[in-house]
Amino acid sequence: MELEREKVALIAVKKKGEEVDLEELKGLVEALGGEVVQEVVQRRNSFSPSTYIGRGKLEEIDREKVTLIVSYHPLSYSQKRNIEEITGMPVIDRTEVILEIFARRAKTKEAKLQVELARAYYKLSHLRGKGKELSRLGGGVGTRGPGETQTEVEARALRRKIHKLRRELDEVLKKQGLHRESRRRKNFKTVAVVGYTNVGKSTLVRLLTKKDVLVKDMLFATLDVKTGALYLDGQKVLISDTVGFIKNLPHELVASFRATLSEVKEADLLLIVFDVSSGNTEEELESVKAVLKKLKSWEKPKIFVGNKVDKLFNEPKSKEEIYSLVAGKIPEENPEVVFVSAKKRWGIEELKRAISEKLAS
Repeated sequence: MELEREKVALIAVKKKGEEVDLEELKGLVEALGGEVVQEVVQRRNSFSPSTYIGRGKLEEIDREKVTLIVSYHPLSYSQKRNIEEITGMPVIDRTEVILEIFARRAKTKEAKLQVELARAYYKLSHLRGKGKELSRLGGGVGTRGPGETQTEVEARALRRKIHKLRRELDEVLKKQGLHRESRRRKNFKTVAVVGYTNVGKSTLVRLLTKKDVLVKDMLFATLDVKTGALYLDGQKVLISDTVGFIKNLPHELVASFRATLSEVKEADLLLIVFDVSSGNTEEELESVKAVLKKLKSWEKPKIFVGNKVDKLFNEPKSKEEIYSLVAGKIPEENPEVVFVSAKKRWGIEELKRAISEKLAS
C-alpha cells in the first residue's frame, strides 16, 4: 500500500458518547506519506449498513482534490465496495493504515511474521464478508453466487497461510520460553516497559540500561522487544522495551503479536509510561489498560511513569506539583507514579529506587 503523494479525505461517524480522534488518524496517514486535505464527520446513532456514513456526506468529498478515502472505523466488504462505487475513489480503513505502518517498521523475522499474520487475519475477515455478499447476489440458499468459488479458494489459502505462520510463531515463542526459563534459573527479575505509542519508552529504556536502542520521534518505532540490563543494588534486572499501544488497537494485531506481547505477560513488574504533556492522557492510559486486560496483565505490579515533564516545565518540579496536572487521569486508585524527563534525565534515580523497592516487595 503506497500513500505517498495521496490526497486523503478522512471519514468518520461520531456516535453519541464516542470519541473520534481524527488528529491521531491524520498522524497515522502522514506517517505513510499521505496528506489529509479533507475531513468529513457525521453525527448519527449507528453506522449505515451499506455506506458507513450517509450518502449525502459522501457527496461532500471534494473529488477534485481527494485521491484516497480513509475511514476511522473498520469497514465491511460491502461498505467499502459501495463507497468506492459512489465516490469513484479507493477506500481503506484505519486498521489497514496501522497494519501498513507495522509492516514498514518490521525489521526482524519475528516482527515480519507477526505483521504477516495480522494481515492474513484481516483479509480473511473481509473475504467472509465478500462471500456472504456474493452468495446473496447469487439468489440465496443453495445457489452459488458469481465468483463465490474463487472466494472459497482464497479463504482456504488464507487459512493455510495462517496455520503456517502460527506454527512458525510458535517456534519463536518456544525459543523465548527457553530464554525466560534460563533467566528464571539465574533468578533475574524482569521489567516490561509499556505505554501508548510515541511516549518516550525507548529513550527511557536506553537511559536505564545504557543500551543503544532505536529512538525515533515516530509512531510504532519499536516493534521488536529490546531487552537490556539494569543493575540495582548489585542485582541484575532485565528491562524490555515493547511495542507501543494505540486507541482501539486492531484485534488482529493483539492476536498476532503474541510473541512480542508475551514479554509483558511474563514480566515481574510493568512500567506504564505516559506523556504528561499530552492532552489525551486519560484516553491513552485507558487504551493501554484495555490491551493489558486482554493480555490478563493489568493486575501485575506496576509503576506509572509520567515522561516528558520538560515539555511543561523548564526545571525539575516537585512530585505534588506535577501530579496535580494528571490527578484523576490515571485509571487506578492510589497509583504509584514517578515523573521523569528522559530527554533531560530528570527523575531517573528516583525511578530506579522505585523499581528496586517494587521488585523487593
